[in-house]
Amino acid sequence: MALYLIGTGMTKTSISADALIALKECDKVYLENYTVNFPYSKEELERAYNVKIMELDRKKVEDESILEEAKSSRVALLVYGDSLSATTHMQLILEAKKQNIKYQIFHNASILTTIAETGLSLYKFGKTTSMPNWEEHTNKPTSFAIYIKQNQSIQAHTLILTDIGLKIKPAIEQLKESASEENLDLPEKIIAISHAGTSLQKILYDTPENLSDKNIEMPFCLIVPNSINHTEQKALEKFNQ
Repeated sequence: MALYLIGTGMTKTSISADALIALKECDKVYLENYTVNFPYSKEELERAYNVKIMELDRKKVEDESILEEAKSSRVALLVYGDSLSATTHMQLILEAKKQNIKYQIFHNASILTTIAETGLSLYKFGKTTSMPNWEEHTNKPTSFAIYIKQNQSIQAHTLILTDIGLKIKPAIEQLKESASEENLDLPEKIIAISHAGTSLQKILYDTPENLSDKNIEMPFCLIVPNSINHTEQKALEKFNQ
C-alpha cells in the first residue's frame, strides 16, 4: 500500500493540510518518540488530528518493520519538525524504494529554519552538531567542539542540538569543558533557544556562565555564533540579557 512520512512541525497544530488529509486515510499512525524532547504529548496530537496514534521507539524504526506493514496497509510515521531531519528517515525511504513500496513525504518547519528568528543568517551556518548527555556515556564525547572549530575556520555559526534529558546547566558545563579539551575559543556570548517555534519560545543571548543560571526549559538548543555582522548584531541585541 503506502508509507507516509509526515513532519509535524514545531507545534501540535502546524501539520500541513495535505498531511492531515493523508492521515485520515491511514490504517495505522505511528509517532517516532526518541529523537527529541517533544513540546507536546501523543495525546495532544491525537486530539489535534482526531486519529489514534501509537508510539514507535528507535528499534522499531531502525529494524524497518514498519515497511512490512506498509506493504499491505497505509501507514504513517509522524516525525517532530521536518520529516527528513534524521538520517534514519531517509534510510526508510531508500528501503521503501528498494522494495517498491509506495511512499509520500510531507515536509514541515524544523529547528533548522526556526533558528532564523535569532536574527542570524541561515546562510552563515556551518555543520550542525549534537551534544550527547555525558551521564549516559562511559567517556565524554567532545566531537561537537571539533565541529564548532571547523565552522569557526570558515566564519560560520554552529547549531548544537542537545540530547534528550540534557538540562541547560550540564550542557553549558560540557560545552566549556570540551572547549578546553579541544583548544576551542568560545565567543563571549552564545545563544540558547527554548521551545523553538512555539508560543513558549525563549531566545537568550548571553555569556555561557549567565545562561547556565537561567530558567531555560527543555527542549532547547544552543548556537555558537561566529563573525557576527552588523545586521545580525542589531537583531541579537533584543535578546541580550
